[in-house]
Amino acid sequence: MWRIRACRRCRSCSQACAWSLRGGANTATPCLQVTSSAKEYKPLSDANTSTLNLWYSFIASNRIDEESVPLFASHGGLAVTMPYGREGRLVLRRSVEMDSLMRRLGQELISEFREGNVRHDGILYLMFRREPSGVVPLYVGKAEIYGKGDANLSANIADLASGEGMFGRWGYNYAYHIGDLSAVTLKGHPDSKRTQKYEHWRRALFDDANDSLRMKGDVRFWACLWGPDRQSVWREYGVTRLAFEEYLLIGVASDLYPHDLLNRTGRAVR
Repeated sequence: MWRIRACRRCRSCSQACAWSLRGGANTATPCLQVTSSAKEYKPLSDANTSTLNLWYSFIASNRIDEESVPLFASHGGLAVTMPYGREGRLVLRRSVEMDSLMRRLGQELISEFREGNVRHDGILYLMFRREPSGVVPLYVGKAEIYGKGDANLSANIADLASGEGMFGRWGYNYAYHIGDLSAVTLKGHPDSKRTQKYEHWRRALFDDANDSLRMKGDVRFWACLWGPDRQSVWREYGVTRLAFEEYLLIGVASDLYPHDLLNRTGRAVR
């Protein structure tokens, strides 16, 4: 578990770090030291110090490592596959824990929508690799409660009740994360469904050997309902909407982990 110690200067991680994020002095005294049982994080001396503090504060306050689940069903370090659809094409199987997490969050959003008491914007999620150094972000995304129509319930959210194909963007259908990742990872998919985006995902998640289903490390998944009760990565800003928080997280994560993060939209430009 992360242990966070505020310095005497500001008594919290938000003051100096958020100030720097908004364009303040990059030489502010680091206000946060984060440690784990595996590794102690030393304050950096360059301009990334404040950004790193923001990241670790967000990870700790939202209990991302502790509340994460395996993304894929696996056996002996190999991802498990299953037949899907009328033609029985093979797809990578989501873990039972991941399915349960997303269905629970989806049901809460569906209930809010039906009761006319919507308190959350949708689901914020993070795919990451667990390493001795901590949480290494691989992909940041969202599934909003409202669809493209006139305040209608999103099909991505509605599908979480009992569906498999959309599943809050993590469905087995093509044009969804697991479906498209399966198309570049497993045999039996048409070439037209193979995309460069998910080729990048495959190389990041699985061994380089052809047809290998051996995962590169412990690939995890975290998700939560995003609303006023959640702490933003930019803590001093206050309450953020889901779409804004997604872009903030992508910006921070891409600045710190430019060679790991798979998001292309919203990345920090170097």
